Amino acid sequence: MATRPLAFGVRLRDRDKGRSVRVLQDPRSPRRYLIEDRAQDGRTRRRAHASLASALRDLAVTWRERLH
Repeated sequence: MATRPLAFGVRLRDRDKGRSVRVLQDPRSPRRYLIEDRAQDGRTRRRAHASLASALRDLAVTWRERLH
């Protein structure tokens, strides 16, 4: 089966707090996706997911946690 690279990117930014959350394709494995949660002070958390659906679900959960 052929694999296609991620055809779109997702980046959510909170300008007031200087934080951003992104979905990236894992450069080491094209079938995996990374969630990159970056804080204003430079701290970055990365989480790997086996499917795009689980990565987007994690993105939504992370962003909702930040709003409350």
